[in-house]
Amino acid sequence: MRIAGGLAGAVAVAILGLLAIHLVAPQRTGTLALTLIAEPYLALVALLAVPVALRRWPRWPLVVAATLIVFSVLRYGPTLVSLPAPAVSGDSLAVVTWNILADGSGTPRLLGGLARVEADLVGIEELHNAGATAIESDQTLTERYPHRVLRPDWSVLGIGLLSRHAIVEHETWTDPPLMRAVVQPDGRQPLTVFVGHPLPARIHMLAGLVPVGLDATVRDEKIQFIRTLVERDLAAGQSVLVIGDFNVTSREPAYATLAAGLRDAHLEAGLGPGFTWRPPRLAGVPMGLLRIDYILASADFRVSSAHADCAEQSDHCRVSAVVWRPATGE
Repeated sequence: MRIAGGLAGAVAVAILGLLAIHLVAPQRTGTLALTLIAEPYLALVALLAVPVALRRWPRWPLVVAATLIVFSVLRYGPTLVSLPAPAVSGDSLAVVTWNILADGSGTPRLLGGLARVEADLVGIEELHNAGATAIESDQTLTERYPHRVLRPDWSVLGIGLLSRHAIVEHETWTDPPLMRAVVQPDGRQPLTVFVGHPLPARIHMLAGLVPVGLDATVRDEKIQFIRTLVERDLAAGQSVLVIGDFNVTSREPAYATLAAGLRDAHLEAGLGPGFTWRPPRLAGVPMGLLRIDYILASADFRVSSAHADCAEQSDHCRVSAVVWRPATGE
């Protein structure tokens, strides 16, 4: 038992040191970048190790536990609990983003999921050719979303936007999968919507089995490209929404690049960790394991609700939010 207590104490202290590095010097590549992604689970392991360590040492594990609790409250508290902004007069928009998983079951899942959505704007990632055809053939969906830009692909590069409001301008890219659309709600100011899906960072494996490092260089370059386009519209005074699967957790440096000056809907109005992704083989589990899908809004928006629905059989949860632009003078 003394050996177990000693090992548990060493694990708790090592993880605490690792968390300190994450806080002051988050890494984009290497083993530390990989541990940054898994950070909440490492913090939980450290907390669980403390009671075992107490059997070996009576006092200092309590200091470690207190430090871990303070760190967790400050680090994860804003994600777990948010107070939505009070409603005011203005134009509201219900927004959804969903990576539907480009596999053989994607089309029925897509149609079923969209049938249960009431939204003004729906961004779709990994839109398969068959899924796009099914949308165009579905009278209910085409009536609900008379304005559509669909750029499907037979791989994971497909992307699309469904809108109740007129899409007056749009352009798309494939590297990274990205769409920029100007949407014109009736009688209201236009807004620019970005639907993005930069591909994941590369994970280095040991013997093809054990992840030992992360190389986010290419992914971060794509996120920087997206951010450059967003900056252009922000500088022009445009209202902007940035939605999609960005394959980056909110602890990584690239998230700060993407979200700078924007309102993260989950942080503004969500409850719980807001996890949005789990491995495909765990798609039946009604919860995510990481938060990598986002609805981000320019500062002129307010957020009244945000939610991740993980009931669908995709590896990504369907993320929704209600945002609004206050009326002039409020």
